[in-house]
Amino acid sequence: MPSARLLGAAGLAGAFVVAIPPASHAQAAGAGAADRPLRLQFESRLDESRAAVREGRPVYGSGERLTGRTGRDTTIEGDAELRQAGTVLRADRITWYDADEEVFAVGNVRITRDGNVFAGPQLRLKLDTNEGSFASPAYYLPQYRGRGRADLIEFLGPDRTRFIGASYTTCEPDDPDWILQARTLTLDEAEGEGTGRSASLSFMGMKILALPVFAFPLGDERKSGFLPPTLSINSRTGFDVVAPYYWNIAPNRDFTLYPRLSTKRGAQIGGEFRYLERRYSGQIDFEVNPNDLVTGESRHYYGLRHGFSGYAGWSGGWNVRGVSDDNYFVDYSRSILTSADRVLPQHFFASRSLGADWSMLFDVQKWQPILDARPGPYERVPRVQLRQVKRDVAGFDVDTTIEATQFAAPTPTGAQGWRFFANPQVSWPIVRPGWSIVPKVSLHASAYQLDRNGVFDTSLTRVVPTFSVDAGLVFERSTRFFDREVTQTLEPRLFYARTPYRDQTEFPVFDAATTDFSFAQLFSENTFVGHDRIADVNQLTAAAVSRLVEPATGAERLRFAVGQRVYFSDQRVTLPGGVPLTDGRSDILLAAGGQLAPGMSFDTGLQYSVESSRVPRFSAVWRWLPKEGQVLNVGTRYRREEIGQFDTSWRWPLSGRWMSMGRLNYSFLDRGVDPVSRIPNQRGIVESVLGVEYDACCWISRVVLQRYTTGVDTATTALFFQLELKGLGRIGSDPFDILRRNIPGFRVPDVTPGATSRYFGYE
Repeated sequence: MPSARLLGAAGLAGAFVVAIPPASHAQAAGAGAADRPLRLQFESRLDESRAAVREGRPVYGSGERLTGRTGRDTTIEGDAELRQAGTVLRADRITWYDADEEVFAVGNVRITRDGNVFAGPQLRLKLDTNEGSFASPAYYLPQYRGRGRADLIEFLGPDRTRFIGASYTTCEPDDPDWILQARTLTLDEAEGEGTGRSASLSFMGMKILALPVFAFPLGDERKSGFLPPTLSINSRTGFDVVAPYYWNIAPNRDFTLYPRLSTKRGAQIGGEFRYLERRYSGQIDFEVNPNDLVTGESRHYYGLRHGFSGYAGWSGGWNVRGVSDDNYFVDYSRSILTSADRVLPQHFFASRSLGADWSMLFDVQKWQPILDARPGPYERVPRVQLRQVKRDVAGFDVDTTIEATQFAAPTPTGAQGWRFFANPQVSWPIVRPGWSIVPKVSLHASAYQLDRNGVFDTSLTRVVPTFSVDAGLVFERSTRFFDREVTQTLEPRLFYARTPYRDQTEFPVFDAATTDFSFAQLFSENTFVGHDRIADVNQLTAAAVSRLVEPATGAERLRFAVGQRVYFSDQRVTLPGGVPLTDGRSDILLAAGGQLAPGMSFDTGLQYSVESSRVPRFSAVWRWLPKEGQVLNVGTRYRREEIGQFDTSWRWPLSGRWMSMGRLNYSFLDRGVDPVSRIPNQRGIVESVLGVEYDACCWISRVVLQRYTTGVDTATTALFFQLELKGLGRIGSDPFDILRRNIPGFRVPDVTPGATSRYFGYE
């Protein structure tokens, strides 16, 4: 008799089921346990946690005929089958060898193990240790949606498999569009890494890549190795090739090296080093071209970012960027935002708490101005600030700022020196259900000790008091909007501010500027930012907001707002060259926004001048996201003498497998200067991105053309091509950063297969 125990008839006449317990388990059970029959236990559902237990799992078999030798082997023939938790083996004949706990299967062998499916003529395998070999199999790996064939598969343990003479693809098996062939391919799931030798990649019957040695990650874990090369064509750099190498130094540190070769600029090297520790983190970037083929000079860029905390109570960091010359970003950038950089920061800052209420800030701010930003803004070398914030002190809130700053002039003749100021503020917030009122008083005391100040004094002082009161009401009612129950609110608000006039014409302007007129600025006491100008105001702001809110979720569906300021006296304090404000009323601000339907939203704002009956500013954005991966944005922006643009962007299906992507940003203004790029406005396309995407069953191709303005009558054009082989990787240039920035709502398509149950294909 064989060592397996007969359990009973199963199905057709002559068929049977056997259970083969592991040798170690049978020995441990003892003689008494051997006399008891084995019984199958019913389970209402497949349990992943039970299948994860590898030791001591029984093996069940079935077939038409059973033969064997006691203590040596058991053979099942005729629709033979063996089962173990997570594994199903079928063949014409299966032999179980007791001593080695090894299975030998021949004839139409098919094994499903942990979701992976293998089929071939002959298999030798130890079920418990997953060691053995499979001759000439076909295989399917659902976790990666990949399939292929091999001359031989060697099972090297629970998590390691080696394929010899293997092919791999995620396409349909009959006529794959792409196929990877390798002399050896090893998958180590425990390490999350795959390695191979002598590999070639063919696409549409043409070999496009050959690698003697390669490695790739099996999941999201970071692994050292070469990343897919990127290729692009740029009017500034020519044909551009980047072959990055990623070094996974440690779980909290990595380094990416970017060797770059372009036909117009020559060889360049770049790198990105990132680090993350418990008390500090940061990033170091650099790019170096030792010999630019166009200029004949060495050119470089560097960026240092660092943040720290928990050092004797101190936290802070630095942000330092620099370039070798003014035109570096114009020649080497890949976006209009980077090419528009004009002032590069060199900033260090540190802060800490001083007791329960006080905090201290120390910082140094320097700049590298380039192109038309010269001579640049004032530098703070250094600034020291003390601040105290106390809440609910007998019902009052106290906020006090004391600051000393030394300013360095960007020009040899500009005013420079020290500025000291103290700004205590006391408010009494009274907040009740449905209404609130917050009176506040503050005092701004300043002193200047200057090295030079033109024809004015070098020692200056100023004390300016301010009083304000902010009051609001909230009304609610239930109503219906498009046959939906909603809660409508009406929230009127009044804000009064009074600051007396002080002559400040002799005071220098280090960091002051006029604030942007907006809803937030309507409720501010000072119409300037910075501390060199304190506006004289006697004004009242009236505004109202109405919202439509879903009562069940609290989600805001629509909102409307209107606001205007009334001046009771002319404002006389201005910046040098500024015009005093003499209007009795400000422009009217209007805003509306919300969700029109699922996936459809809008946001608009308008500034209307009562005096001139004109619209100095207007913006409107409409967005539609009907389905996953589809987005359409349409908008316009207008700011008198500064910006006037129509802007539309999209990712939208064309037909079948084709998808279009793009952005068109058109300027209809031909006067003034763009506030971001500082380039004089001209009628025409400011930035355009046009692309198409073709999604086949197992690969995606993308072609993206980008053009953006870098100066008057100058522009940069770049072409990007990317081939994505699903389940393998991407080859070519990466257009996703450009698409994300230019198409609000764009998300990188996720083609990563989801997690597969170990019971996938369980039969």
